[in-house]
Amino acid sequence: MDKKMAQSRTMQASCFEFISTLFPEETFQFMEEQTVPDAFGQIGTYLTFKSKERELKFSFVEQAHQKFERVFLAEKSKESSFFSRLLEATYEEGTLYIHHIVKPD
Repeated sequence: MDKKMAQSRTMQASCFEFISTLFPEETFQFMEEQTVPDAFGQIGTYLTFKSKERELKFSFVEQAHQKFERVFLAEKSKESSFFSRLLEATYEEGTLYIHHIVKPD
């Protein structure tokens, strides 16, 4: 259980670092963490962060090869009541790496 808590804290810290790079003017709070299987049976971890301006959701999806996890970052702003995907990344050894940015509508 200690290993799982340490992994969770590392994921949160990595997300906070990532967020501060994307939105340096805003202060975010960690809201919640959920771990649930997706439609294909892969385990997913969802971390939610919130500022006055927006809510961000990181979706970490384990890969079959287990070398890294796929990460999807979605944003919900005051102007929209739905989350829209901002970018895709990979999470490997405690670090998030941007894979590609999703073109806004």
